[in-house]
Amino acid sequence: MTLALAVAGADATRAATAIQEAFLGELEPAARACAEATLDLDAEEKVCPACSARFAGLPSRCPACGLRIA
Repeated sequence: MTLALAVAGADATRAATAIQEAFLGELEPAARACAEATLDLDAEEKVCPACSARFAGLPSRCPACGLRIA
């Protein structure tokens, strides 16, 4: 099912923020942390956004959970 929401152009950013917060508010804390995580490919030690495993280098997949990285 696809839902659509019509908002005034001036309210688009606020509407997107409200939708994102509503989505994140439904998640358990660990799932929310994963949903908000980003992967810094330039960091010496990287943290997988899916399972929070820490690793060095730039493998094509997370060594712990297999999430495709590159």
